Amino acid sequence: MISRSGIGVFPGVVVAKAAVFRHTPLDVEHRLSDDPEMEKMAFEEARSSVLDDLHAIKPSTKEDADILSVYESMLSDPDYLSLIRDNITRGRYTASWAVEAATEKYTAALAALGDAYFAERISDIKDAENRLLSAIAGISSSITLAEPSIIVADYLLPSELMQMDRSCVLGLLLDSGSQTSHIAILAHSDEIPAILGLGSFSGETEDGATVAMDARDGIAIIDPDEKTIRSFRARKGIALRNEKELKKEATLPAVTLDGHRIHLMCNVEGLEGIDGAIAAGAEGIGLFRTEFLVLHGFHGDDEVYGKAASAMGGYGPVTFRTYDLGGDKMADGMAREEENPVLGWRAVRFCMERKDLFRSQLVSILKASALSPSVRLMFPMISGSEELLEVLDYLEEVKADCRKEGIAFDENMKIGTMIETPSAAITADILADHVDFMSIGTNDLVQYTIAVDRGNERIAHLYRPLHPAVIRLLKYVVDAAKAKGVTVSVCGEMAGQAEYAPLLVGLGFDELSMTAHSVLEVRRRIRSLEWESCADFADRILSLPDATSIEKALKEFNNGKT
Repeated sequence: MISRSGIGVFPGVVVAKAAVFRHTPLDVEHRLSDDPEMEKMAFEEARSSVLDDLHAIKPSTKEDADILSVYESMLSDPDYLSLIRDNITRGRYTASWAVEAATEKYTAALAALGDAYFAERISDIKDAENRLLSAIAGISSSITLAEPSIIVADYLLPSELMQMDRSCVLGLLLDSGSQTSHIAILAHSDEIPAILGLGSFSGETEDGATVAMDARDGIAIIDPDEKTIRSFRARKGIALRNEKELKKEATLPAVTLDGHRIHLMCNVEGLEGIDGAIAAGAEGIGLFRTEFLVLHGFHGDDEVYGKAASAMGGYGPVTFRTYDLGGDKMADGMAREEENPVLGWRAVRFCMERKDLFRSQLVSILKASALSPSVRLMFPMISGSEELLEVLDYLEEVKADCRKEGIAFDENMKIGTMIETPSAAITADILADHVDFMSIGTNDLVQYTIAVDRGNERIAHLYRPLHPAVIRLLKYVVDAAKAKGVTVSVCGEMAGQAEYAPLLVGLGFDELSMTAHSVLEVRRRIRSLEWESCADFADRILSLPDATSIEKALKEFNNGKT
């Protein structure tokens, strides 16, 4: 019996057979080629094969789409491709050596001087390189599971997980990885128990061996004895009972001990998420990510919007965010080369240039509003009032056309904006004059405020949601919204983590939107809090000088040490 400790990224207790995967070492031979044309053909075929594999993957979550887009952008980047092709044709490198050398040069240049967007995604570039080298060597990068198993591996590329039947993935035990790595993000979004950073665990585990894992505590055991198995099964029983108790509380309101009500809503990416939201007792859909309809080939589908509005009609609002396409989320035929796509032609900027697509979506949402007064419309990535007013003016044009065409819609449909950029946060008092509600996307706001990509393992330690600048922006937006009588919510990951609940409640948020799974735990945490204590705590947090001090204070508050 061997026990190892690692980083738990999504809780769960599992005892099952291990499906062990160790990637074949890609030994690149550094030699000159006698036939550059053959090497060039080998590279082009490998690149085409990898792109075909990526295009065949249908993203089921926002995280899937984000990661796939980074891969595809890298494999289509003209500078990267030019380096590889020059190495082959001028340097006479073999195809694999050309890819390796180009990747090393490219990542070194970006890390030192280059574009911030790609510099923060060096690990993704290395993943793209890995897939290319495997394809050139004729090594398959797909993993097939014969039965439901715990995957034990040296590492796992996000695309490898996306290609699997994830219903057969009972857990992940990986030698490497961090809490902010893309594989961790996918495990969390798919609710797969996972422990990363286990060192040499995969080399110590035989395929088919029994393994036990408790991802909440970050413990993994190879060949556990009967006593240990019983212990883990007992842990699982406790976890299941706790989950059952949480589900019983789904009918209870999220009210603090001193009577302050917090409205809990869900983030969804399609109709399939609505049943889970209702089962968790969510009071509405705080964020319906409509871009996934396009990524799945639906575009402005009247039926989908209508079904969503009708399904949630008796529970609460359905907030349709208009397409957050462009940048790193491009559908087929919509690609456009940019040096810094995440700060470029995306979201409302993209939609205002592609009004054929945008108008169709707005009409579909307006039609859905006639079916239920719960429908709300929200615009993403607004940078300031001029951009917001331009979009609102276009919405009025579409409404006027609907009236002429006899298309019924709710004239009083509530309109909102996302607050995801520092510029929007700082001008929240101005934006509040033009909308009925605002929703803070903390994932992007944190990244843009402190200039750190949460998915980059090399700088993961710098991604601090509790950075004083972020907390002050959150407080400023809340105060600006409330001064204008505008509802304000949080729909980023901070909303779905129970440990942040005291701070968000104390800052003055009355609405939080998250995954259905998170609703259960956040509700319980809120029901254990006193609003006045949280407000006093938030005031104290605003005076602290750095993220470390804030993190320590929040931990102490959650442990009852105020």
